[in-house]
Amino acid sequence: MASSSEQPPPYSPPDQQQGQQPGQQQEQQPGQQYIHKFVQQNPLGFFQSHPPKEGYSDISSGYGYTQQPQMAPPMMNTTTTNVVVCQPQAGQTITINPAPYSYMTPAVLTCLFCCWVTGIGAIVAASMSQSQASEMKYDEARKSAAIARILTLVTICCGIGGYIILIAVTATK
Repeated sequence: MASSSEQPPPYSPPDQQQGQQPGQQQEQQPGQQYIHKFVQQNPLGFFQSHPPKEGYSDISSGYGYTQQPQMAPPMMNTTTTNVVVCQPQAGQTITINPAPYSYMTPAVLTCLFCCWVTGIGAIVAASMSQSQASEMKYDEARKSAAIARILTLVTICCGIGGYIILIAVTATK
């Protein structure tokens, strides 16, 4: 085990490493001398404590270029134009256009239970709506579905009216 006199205490300066005496110079790696020289010349690093004066170069910067005096930009048209830029989408946008409801079930039920005359028309319109939707003619299918809905409602009204008339006629006999 090494004695405490051979190892420097943890608070010793960095130049006193293991096995060196306080006056000895340690061997530096290539490039280290330039870094130490830069740090000694520029203790604040790349940031300078004050900006260089206009028209004169800063000696501590080491670039050797003179700073050109700053001129005000020329007066130009000061009107502003807002431009809105739309970015393209990541992929194709797919619009899903669902097939309309064809009203086939209500048309068949109203044809059976209410009035078969207008019910057959509702079934034909609902069938046209289904076939047009399968051909992806959605606008025409919506129009046919609207006709089927109207004929279904007319069939319900005819059926209710027919039952009321039937009850009235049988009650008077």
